Amino acid sequence: CSKRLKPQVREIVNRLKVFEEIKLYERQERLIMKMSTFTMDRLLEESRGLLLKEFGLSGTKRSPLLKTLIPVRTNFEDVKEAGHIEMDCVLHCGDSLKGHYGETLNLLDIHTHWNEKRIFFKKTKTKVIGAIHDLRKQFPFPIKSLDFDNGHEFVNWELQGYCKRENIDFTRSRSYHKNDQAHIEGKNYHSVRKVTGYDRIDNQEIIKLMDDLYQNEHRLLTNYFYTTMKLKSKQKCEGTGKSIRRYEITKTPYQRVLESSTISKSVKRQLTNEYLSLNPAQLQRNFKEKLRKIRSMLR
Repeated sequence: CSKRLKPQVREIVNRLKVFEEIKLYERQERLIMKMSTFTMDRLLEESRGLLLKEFGLSGTKRSPLLKTLIPVRTNFEDVKEAGHIEMDCVLHCGDSLKGHYGETLNLLDIHTHWNEKRIFFKKTKTKVIGAIHDLRKQFPFPIKSLDFDNGHEFVNWELQGYCKRENIDFTRSRSYHKNDQAHIEGKNYHSVRKVTGYDRIDNQEIIKLMDDLYQNEHRLLTNYFYTTMKLKSKQKCEGTGKSIRRYEITKTPYQRVLESSTISKSVKRQLTNEYLSLNPAQLQRNFKEKLRKIRSMLR
């Protein structure tokens, strides 16, 4: 999306120049900085991998157990610090829910938009809790709360016990209200579906390769170089009844972490050192090469 890209053009160009990935004359660089979002969209059109299928199946099975004990949360307007997570499972079942297939556990921090993922074969409660435990270590700040839908993989005594032992608050969305989890639902498409597509993934070798992509190139690109849009205000127009949304300037999750007053300077220094060592062009090349291999195996 050009609206996400434009505010970061100068920073991206500077990083590419450091690693000698591009060589621009003064006039060329000036023109790139002035480029409109419409021109960006037109130039990027051919390089975008368009997915033929734009929807997937839902595998959420309601769990009546514990529902009355788990508080309902419908929005995150009061969140002003990092550590409050929305999470969801994305199915890679193709056109059928029968049999076993891969699923991606997707976690998103509401305040900074820091994103971590793990894919596994044949979802179980134990695997979900194990993945949450591992992904917690990859966030640059402690997790304070988890919010999820009403699927049985989340609404169960095992996860409740884990959250209580680790002093993590947990809430759930209302049944059949996807807008209660609008942040992670949007991330499911941009961070998972745009990478994996909607094909069925039931080959454990592919799942291993996909998880390697998640934990390396895609994780670094998503958190250090891919910008996200964050809602600033929402106002309803009395005349038309339509909602007018205004967004903050697009930033990367890394930039939001640096701006956060609740994250320590030592953590910020560590992230900055990692950021300065990363070549975005090389990461993108590695990412595309791995993805080509995965997609060739899916055919």
